[in-house]
Amino acid sequence: MDRKQFLGKIAAGGLTSLFLPDLSANVLDKGRKAAADETPLRIALIGKGNMGTNDMRTALRCPGVKAVAVCDLYDARLQAAQKEWGADIFITKNHEEILARQDVDVVIVGTPDHWHQPICIDALNAGKHVYCEKPVIHKLSEGKDLIKAQRQSGRCFQTGSQGMSSVGNKKAKQLLAAGAVGRIYLVEGAFTAAPGALNSFKAPSDASETTIEWKRFTGNAGVIPFDAQRFFCWRNWRDYSTGVGGDLFVHVLASLHYITGSDGPEKVYATGGINYYTDGSRDMPDLLLGYLDYPDKNGTGTFKVSLSANLADGVSKKWGSLNFKIIGEAGTMDVEWDRVTLTMNREVQPDRFRGLPPVGATIDTPEQAEDKKLVFYEKDYHNCHYDHFSNFFGGIRNGTPTDGNVLFGVKSAAPALLCYESYLKGMPLYWDSEELKIQKKKP
Repeated sequence: MDRKQFLGKIAAGGLTSLFLPDLSANVLDKGRKAAADETPLRIALIGKGNMGTNDMRTALRCPGVKAVAVCDLYDARLQAAQKEWGADIFITKNHEEILARQDVDVVIVGTPDHWHQPICIDALNAGKHVYCEKPVIHKLSEGKDLIKAQRQSGRCFQTGSQGMSSVGNKKAKQLLAAGAVGRIYLVEGAFTAAPGALNSFKAPSDASETTIEWKRFTGNAGVIPFDAQRFFCWRNWRDYSTGVGGDLFVHVLASLHYITGSDGPEKVYATGGINYYTDGSRDMPDLLLGYLDYPDKNGTGTFKVSLSANLADGVSKKWGSLNFKIIGEAGTMDVEWDRVTLTMNREVQPDRFRGLPPVGATIDTPEQAEDKKLVFYEKDYHNCHYDHFSNFFGGIRNGTPTDGNVLFGVKSAAPALLCYESYLKGMPLYWDSEELKIQKKKP
C-alpha cells in the first residue's frame, strides 16, 4: 500500500506497527548468495500479526535461514502461515511448544507488547537467539530481568528498531562525530495520521473464543470477557500496549541513541489525551507530546528532544522514523533511511566530507543542493529491515555484538515508556539511565 493508505489503516484500525518493509524479490534478493555449505539458521515466529509476518518474510530473504515453526493465537493466521511457508511448518497456539523444539535456533517475537519480555526471557532460558519487536518491555520494571536473562544465556538479542541499521542513520552518526553540525541542541520528530471513522471496527466473521486463544492473549493483563476489538486493535489499550510512545517515539529514540551514543534522558515530561477517538475504542492517548532532556555525552552537548504523535492530523503528513531533524550550532541534519540532508549556517563544499570512511555505495559522495546544503543519498537502497536482520544473523554466526542488543533495547524503550508515565502522572519524571529507574529530582 502507499503511504496515504498506510496512514489511513492506522487511524481506522488502531495503531499498527510503524512501517512494513518493501519485500519485493528484486529489492531484497539483490546480490544475495547463500554459502552452499552453510548450516541454515532454523527460525520460528511467535506472533504472526502485521509486523511479525513482515519480520519473518525479511528474515527469510537473508541467506542461510529456514522457517520451521509459527505460533499465533488465531486460527486464520496459523493457516496463512502454512499456506505461505509450507504445509509442513509446525504451528501452535502455545509458545512453550515452540521453545521446547530442538529444531528451533532463533525466535522472532512479534506479539503484543505485554508478552514481549516474558516470552523473550522464556526463549533465552531455552537457549534460543531472540529478535524482539520494539519496545522490548511493556513496563519499566521489566528491563533488568530481561537484561539478566540475556547475559546468563549468552544468546544473541536484537531489538526490532530497524531504522538504526539504515545507511542514513549510519551516515548521520558519522557526520555528527565529524562535527558536521557542531554541538547539538534539539532533536525533533513527529508522527501524524489522518482521523478515521468512529465506531468503525468490524471483527473478522470467524473471530470467537473458538478460533482465538483469548485467555492466553490477556496473559498478565488479567482476565476480562472476550473482546475481538481488543485482540485485533491491541495497541489502543494500556493492558497490552505502550501506545504511541512505545510504538512510534521509540523509533526516533533508538536512532538517536545509535547516532549520538546516548544512554537516555535525565528528565521526561509529557502531555496528551484522547481527543478524537472518544468512541470507546481506546484508553491510550491519540495525541501525545513528549519532551526529553539529554545530558552531554561524547561531546554532543546537552540537548532537548521534542516528540509528538497526533492520530487526527491528516494534513501535516509527518512520520518521524522516516525523517527526523537534528539541530546543532552549525546547522541541521534531516535524517532519513536512505539519505541525510545537511543544511549549514554558511556555505559548504562537498569535498569537506569526502575523506570519511564509506558507509554505502553512493551516500558517501554528497550532492550540492544549495550553497549551504548537501544531500547524502543512497541510490537503489534495498532495505534497512534486511540490514537489521543481517546484523542479527551475523552476530549469531560470528559471535559478534548486535547493534540493537538487549541493553540498547531497554534503554531506547525506557524514555518512550516514561513519556506515557509522565502523561498519566501529570508531572515530569527524572530518569537514571545507568540504574534504569525513576529517581528524585536532582538538586
